[in-house]
Amino acid sequence: MFVDEGLALPVAHAFVFGACLLRPTSRGKVFLRSLLPSAKPHILHNYFTTEEDRQTTIQAVRKLLEIAEQPALTRHRRGALRVPASDSDADILDYVQRHTQTLYHPVGTCAIGSVVDSELRVQGVDGLRVVDASVMPVVTRGNTNAPTIMMAERAADMIRGRAPLAPAAALASADRNRTPPATLP
Repeated sequence: MFVDEGLALPVAHAFVFGACLLRPTSRGKVFLRSLLPSAKPHILHNYFTTEEDRQTTIQAVRKLLEIAEQPALTRHRRGALRVPASDSDADILDYVQRHTQTLYHPVGTCAIGSVVDSELRVQGVDGLRVVDASVMPVVTRGNTNAPTIMMAERAADMIRGRAPLAPAAALASADRNRTPPATLP
């Protein structure tokens, strides 16, 4: 049972469905509140501000409701935890706006091409690079962890002045560094 962004303890056994908007078209903004470096930024998320995001999410919730009504699941279900008041677009959107949450994979606040160049150097500031998920121009369709590690590895090579490995050499290096699978007795 996953509720309140995983911060609340489960109160019962449950199965929970969740949809994920993988390619949001809504765009947020980050503003400085102050010139003090310790001041927290002002973040305007702008979730569901485009019709495309709203319609995609409404369709996804409808599909989840359809799945939840399948006989294989209904015979195990004691009741609904949180569902829209009805199947109407307005009720689904109200539900989405009240109960959805971020996946904690924000990207793009320092996107390549707008804030940093292709070598992750902040445009107009000598000696400063940004090396994290904020340089991704769009969110990846999976977890941002592995792409961020890859960018950090590449940035380390750029800072050291190392040329990237050729594809064949990179594959050979990966094969040499791979841990063989454990064998069972």
